[in-house]
Amino acid sequence: MALTYKLDSVLKKITSPVILEIGDAMEEYPDGNAAYEQSFDKFYAISEICSKDSKVYVVLKEFDRLNDVTWCGEEQATFF
Repeated sequence: MALTYKLDSVLKKITSPVILEIGDAMEEYPDGNAAYEQSFDKFYAISEICSKDSKVYVVLKEFDRLNDVTWCGEEQATFF
């Protein structure tokens, strides 16, 4: 079973045509809800949102710090 990821649900609020940009690839959707319904094999974060020619361009960047946990301070907290 392959792990799949969804984009941020804020895309569902966009009613204009949406173009998702991942690197050099572009994919157009009729609205933000259609773009949100897509599943990806990598976790992408929204890097930039802009509008051109009555379309909303959403630039996605691979989020490579998925399991990067930062604790307060430099040392792990002890409880004993």
